[in-house]
Amino acid sequence: MRRIAAQHCLDAHGSRHDAVISVDGGTIMAIDNGIEPAGRADEDLVVLPALTNAHDHARPLRTSSIGGFGKPLEIWLHRLALMVPVDPYLAALAPLARAALGGQGGVMVHATRAMGFTDLPTEAREVARAARDVGVRMAFGIGMRDQNPLVYGDHSGVLNALDVGARDEIEQRFLGPMLPLDEQMARVDAVSEAIGGPMVDVQYGPNGPQWCSDAMWQAIAEASALSGRRITTHLFETKYQRDWADHTYPGGLVRHWKEIGLLSPRLTLAHCVWARPDELEMIAEAGCIIATNASSNLALRSGIAPVAEMLRSGCTVALGIDGQAFDEDDDALRELRLLWSLHAGWGFDSELAPRDVLRMVMENGRTAIGAPRGGDIAVGSAADLLVLDRAALDDDALMPVDPLDLIFARANRSHIREVIVNGRTIVSRGRVLGVDLDGAHAELRAAYRTGMPDRAAFDAALPAFERAVRGHYLQRLGCC
Repeated sequence: MRRIAAQHCLDAHGSRHDAVISVDGGTIMAIDNGIEPAGRADEDLVVLPALTNAHDHARPLRTSSIGGFGKPLEIWLHRLALMVPVDPYLAALAPLARAALGGQGGVMVHATRAMGFTDLPTEAREVARAARDVGVRMAFGIGMRDQNPLVYGDHSGVLNALDVGARDEIEQRFLGPMLPLDEQMARVDAVSEAIGGPMVDVQYGPNGPQWCSDAMWQAIAEASALSGRRITTHLFETKYQRDWADHTYPGGLVRHWKEIGLLSPRLTLAHCVWARPDELEMIAEAGCIIATNASSNLALRSGIAPVAEMLRSGCTVALGIDGQAFDEDDDALRELRLLWSLHAGWGFDSELAPRDVLRMVMENGRTAIGAPRGGDIAVGSAADLLVLDRAALDDDALMPVDPLDLIFARANRSHIREVIVNGRTIVSRGRVLGVDLDGAHAELRAAYRTGMPDRAAFDAALPAFERAVRGHYLQRLGCC
């Protein structure tokens, strides 16, 4: 039994002062009001539920390091092929440890790019081992796709715009055979058998409507309904995806998904930047979760999602980071502040309250990753807690200020004293316990630097390829 004396406790439902939280194993067993003077003199702490990242890809290193800054998604994605395959344990350990340092107790890993050294269940075991060593809860969404490897639609024009050498390089990198649908479905079951459990939720992870055929969506919808397995995917992240969907599904993509039974409380939709009000109403009616990713949408020039409209429509919204936190540091505290800043409303108009954001990042995100009851400071909830140093958060100390205001004004990972997941301390005073994050970063950087020369031909082909891809989308939208 551990007792945590907190001057302030807060969650999406309210605040407590001078409370003692009793934790036994992985559960909050009691919350007592009143701290004895000896306890009060200990430290000035704020305790809140650990944060949950409802959409991410757990990329080993920052993508601006491979020239990804400021590039739209449609060319940025191909640039990721500059990153050579590396040890899957290290590749997962680094981002999951950074996530923990950023206050995340749970992370969605939408695994769209396997390292490929082994079969996927074997690789997934290494990812799960990394999550276990770091101590975070994890959802593992298995990437699935069967169409449109280069652009949304016919890619012949893009290839024809390249010289022979560049074309050969692009075809070699991206136009290999895709697994048959039945094999992709079977892989999900095999990975679930290999790593599924109380701390890991395996999900279907179709990449997005433009990358998956109707047959794949139908199969996933039916399998999810039978098994109860969750689904995570992307929807309307960019205006080019919106354009593709409108041409491909003139009756409406979201309406089509509703008709085939895909929309349900088991479905998480990342982004929805370009979703329309009628589509948000269907999403809300079905009980789907939308994972909004403010920093990623800015970094990839995708736009600002209509989060206030989502809430007015009754949508359940969670917070995602998508591997693109504002400073590329996986800081979930800064991310929740950015989300509120963008969508709270202007002047005296209030669209989004701080506690609305807390609900997104503490409670709704847990549902998205299939985590057990938690996300609040309550007896019987999971002991997934984030402990902040209030004295450091308010180092001016001029007058009493609500800690909730201080969190949304200035909190970042430097203010984190401790992260507790399932009753286990996984971060203490700026250090992830039990793993060597600096060592993992050093090994990863060395591996990438060693492998970069093997990507020289691809790097040389990228400028012409990116120009051709840009031309493809501009032409579709009627631009010059």
